[in-house]
Amino acid sequence: MLSKGEAIDLIRGSSKFSHLVLAAGLMKTLAARLGEDETEWELVGLLHDLDIDEVRSDMAQHGTVAAERLEGKLPQHCLYAIKSHDHRSGFKPISKLDKALIAVDSMAVLVERCREKLGALKVDTVKAELEQVAKKRPWHKANILKAGELGLGVDEFMKLCLNSLSER
Repeated sequence: MLSKGEAIDLIRGSSKFSHLVLAAGLMKTLAARLGEDETEWELVGLLHDLDIDEVRSDMAQHGTVAAERLEGKLPQHCLYAIKSHDHRSGFKPISKLDKALIAVDSMAVLVERCREKLGALKVDTVKAELEQVAKKRPWHKANILKAGELGLGVDEFMKLCLNSLSER
């Protein structure tokens, strides 16, 4: 399995580097809360958009290309989570890891948007921004609601994520 340093080397130069680092931290926090493998979940967060700069013109390939590049470097269940994190790939999320990555990916995007637009990172503020985003992108809210499939309410999920940001 790749080390965290090796994973960072792979994403250095990515247009989504800061998003990937943010998602990795959120995934690690979520893994700890759910009693899952923090190292694996952090690596999945770091690498889930590894292929984004290559596949922008064909998003049905997003995740699949990354998983192919990571073959033999991560366990199969981690590769599947990467393949299934974007609905356009056609892979359906099955495991906790798959669903967590979908929720965290959207949460990371929402956090980035709130930081840029509002500067405030409180659950109520983030929830209000989610409602605004969902008007144009309803899947974004559906992705965050996947936290419910992990046994977490939306407020608890958001609070966990936001608290993890202040701890870093």
